[in-house]
Amino acid sequence: MSDQVTVMAHLVARPEKVDETRAFLMSLIERTRAENGCVDYDLHQSDDNPAEFSFYENWISREALDRHMETPYLKELVERKDEFLALEPDVRLMTMISKRK
Repeated sequence: MSDQVTVMAHLVARPEKVDETRAFLMSLIERTRAENGCVDYDLHQSDDNPAEFSFYENWISREALDRHMETPYLKELVERKDEFLALEPDVRLMTMISKRK
């Protein structure tokens, strides 16, 4: 089994904060992709409900993910979550069990 960790995080923005939330989440992309240990970091927005966002992330290890969680910009998201989000984030850690071709 691989040490790689997959994160699926679902976030629901406050209706009046959708654009601001989207802009903040987009600001995380390039900085996170530049982090040592980041394999993939992709943000998705629901076609049916623009207030819903999901991150799909892959990290080389749990340690790399833990370092990511200590970055100033992730700490800012956690600190501002009540400002941006209508619900608590649904964050799931997963292990890929299929093999890539």
